[in-house]
Amino acid sequence: KDIVLRVSQLLAGMLEKKGYAVHLTRDNDIFIELQDRTSFANKKNADIFVSVHANAIDTRYSDPNRFHGIETYFLSPARSERAKKAAEKENGVGLMDAFSKETFLNFLNREKIVASNKLAIDVQRGMLGYAKSKYKDTTDGGVKEAPFWVLVGAQMPAVLVELGYLTHDGDLEKLREDYYTALLAKGIMEGIENYFQNN
Repeated sequence: KDIVLRVSQLLAGMLEKKGYAVHLTRDNDIFIELQDRTSFANKKNADIFVSVHANAIDTRYSDPNRFHGIETYFLSPARSERAKKAAEKENGVGLMDAFSKETFLNFLNREKIVASNKLAIDVQRGMLGYAKSKYKDTTDGGVKEAPFWVLVGAQMPAVLVELGYLTHDGDLEKLREDYYTALLAKGIMEGIENYFQNN
């Protein structure tokens, strides 16, 4: 919660200096329900929604050294078992338990999926470029599709950013460094700028 808030505040400041209007769902140590986050974005009539997270795995069942790196997700029925598990962990409940598959799919339209995919690609490329410029060992976890609850209901292109794995020693060490988190924020900003320039 502290790492993602720090990156989000840095990112907001950078975007505001560029002239963007930025609305944070939180600016202090409070928890906002997942569905309230996209509701907030919709009420603000936002052009995009970016949800910033730090990843983790259940180390009782998986080797923490196997999972590391930066990932960006956009809303879609999960394509891989790993993406599905990541979404279930973030959601706290299986998405299909809360919504029937048909209702869930009604939230998705091709135009928004394509736009979200483009935003995810730009954000992932930006983060990776900045991170790798100084931290060569940064892993590209890629752009993935997953049914994240926090993205359901967003009326604009929406992505979920995973800054790294708190359960991986190397990722955690970097995420504790102000310089590294500033690079990630710059990368997200560049990705957002590229998205708007190209779309």
